[in-house]
Amino acid sequence: MTPAETIQAFAAAFVNLEFRERFVHEAMKKPEKLHERVCHRIEELFPQQYKNQSVQFDEMAHCLVLGLRRGLQETTWREAYKQTGLGGGLLIIDMSATKFYAETEGNPRSEVWAGGR
Repeated sequence: MTPAETIQAFAAAFVNLEFRERFVHEAMKKPEKLHERVCHRIEELFPQQYKNQSVQFDEMAHCLVLGLRRGLQETTWREAYKQTGLGGGLLIIDMSATKFYAETEGNPRSEVWAGGR
């Protein structure tokens, strides 16, 4: 899948219904704004069922990452994982759009949200 296709499929699978169009728009056009939501208002994005969950990734799985660097970056889970636990807010989406991992901005601790299908 292309990054745009991944974003669309991911939103349809995981993002709150009332926020899906905004999620896709911000992911593609305003990633800084989406990152701010992940950091401070993640409950707008995802249903509560994903809070405090975990998910397993193959370390070579291709992912989209919205985190410390500006915009969405394509990388592997192994590289994306290096950004976890730093407290800066993070969203990792598997390129298959079947799983994700997110952290809010944390001080002293981040909340973790994750899910898979």
